[in-house]
Amino acid sequence: MKLPRILPALALIALAMLLPAAAQAPGAENEIRAMRAASNRAIAEGSIDGFSASLDRDFVMVRGSGLFNTRDQYIAAFAEDFRDAKSVRYERFPEKVEVSAVAPLAAEHGHWVGHRPGGATLVEGTYLAMWRRGAEGWKLRSELFVLLDCKDAEFCAAYRKTADPVESHN
Repeated sequence: MKLPRILPALALIALAMLLPAAAQAPGAENEIRAMRAASNRAIAEGSIDGFSASLDRDFVMVRGSGLFNTRDQYIAAFAEDFRDAKSVRYERFPEKVEVSAVAPLAAEHGHWVGHRPGGATLVEGTYLAMWRRGAEGWKLRSELFVLLDCKDAEFCAAYRKTADPVESHN
């Protein structure tokens, strides 16, 4: 007969253990979305320091062509783009942020666009980013970008050569 009296107490204890993780999720999601917005602003402004601020020390990026970049390579590529006023500028639009209840990690799902400054969209696709919370707060651990649409024939042809295993070995 004592077992039924214990069950409500156990349920309350279990709920109390889950509350800190549940309460943390909205704050973490807001922080991640703010970091993404700051990164997008930095890209629009051509600020390499602002752009790289969100990248963790061991960050990696993979795009649909299979190109793999370390943090330093990724920053160098953006720095080169920032020196060319006509280069493609990218913007990421988070659609969903999921905060892990198990580890200091979060997944950001969304879509991205690339356009020339002041111009129409040239390319667009989808992405997944992994965020990790450390001593310095939320930082990007990795990003995966997949190109889904391309509106500029020259840009598309160049990309296709890097994305097609048959083309890239000829």
